[in-house]
Amino acid sequence: MESPSLKEIRSKVEALEKEIRLQRSILEMIPEPFFILDRDGEFLKVNPRGRELLGYSPEELRQKAFMDVVPIEDLIRVRDGFDEMRKGKEVRFRTQIISRLGERIPVEFMGVLKENALFIMLRDLKERMEIEEELERTKKEFTEKIRERDLYAREAEVIRDLYKEKLKEIEVMKEEAVRLSYTDDLTGIYNHRFFIQQLTLEVERQKRYATPLSLLMIDIDYFKNYNDAHGHLAGDQVLKAIAILIQRGVRQSDIIARYGGEEFSAILINTGKEKALEIAERVRKNVEEARFPHERAQPNKDLTVSVGVATFSTSISTLTDLIREADHALYRAKKGGRNRIEG
Repeated sequence: MESPSLKEIRSKVEALEKEIRLQRSILEMIPEPFFILDRDGEFLKVNPRGRELLGYSPEELRQKAFMDVVPIEDLIRVRDGFDEMRKGKEVRFRTQIISRLGERIPVEFMGVLKENALFIMLRDLKERMEIEEELERTKKEFTEKIRERDLYAREAEVIRDLYKEKLKEIEVMKEEAVRLSYTDDLTGIYNHRFFIQQLTLEVERQKRYATPLSLLMIDIDYFKNYNDAHGHLAGDQVLKAIAILIQRGVRQSDIIARYGGEEFSAILINTGKEKALEIAERVRKNVEEARFPHERAQPNKDLTVSVGVATFSTSISTLTDLIREADHALYRAKKGGRNRIEG
């Protein structure tokens, strides 16, 4: 057999370097602290958010194992979790980690074993616990002030002022609760409920002012295959990453939402058919060019999306018509071979 030429070797090296860079970019897109460990729990890769949480440089982390950043009282719990992962189970529990500065940080630990490596994601619970503690302190303070009001009539005015301030805080919390009710917990974009409300408003506005309106329905190709093969943790990361890629493909004035499962939608305001097809192609291309872990194992050797496009017209004149037409176009894109747009 002939030895490979220098040109062939260079080509293979360049391809490998490109793949490594693309995988690194996907790792850096993950918003939560994310770690890849070997089976012994030693650090192989850490994303920027993970390094920020721990406070160590990449060189320092390469000299450590995950157990080095776990407090003594949590070692058994974490060790048991690693054992479960090595048996092929996904694990999720609360624990603590110790940063380089010695700070104890409460986290939610989520992990799974894939391809002989441990994939770990941490969710920083410090802020959430501080809010809970602050709410509890506020509740106790408020109760104490009520008691003092009954005991000391002269403090009644002070208590009334405090009560008004607390009402303002409650209103702020209610507004936050409303915002969260419109947000998809996993991806951070709008949910199906908000999508229907906004599309209803835009359809009514179109009828009054005759402005162009289009809708995209976007579905991840072979997502069930990916989820079944690599687990829900990996699937969730793909959903988050694709939500970001869709946001980059549409305009700031457009409204994107998670329609359900692996399907997304985008309301394109003041947009005719030609511009909608252009935006749809940009979204499709963004996803096709991104690199995801394990995507070569997909039936089409890539993680891609199919997009259906529908535009408001005399024959498509209701919310139901618009959604149905976009769904039909999406079906044609799937049937036509996936990783394509139809409209």
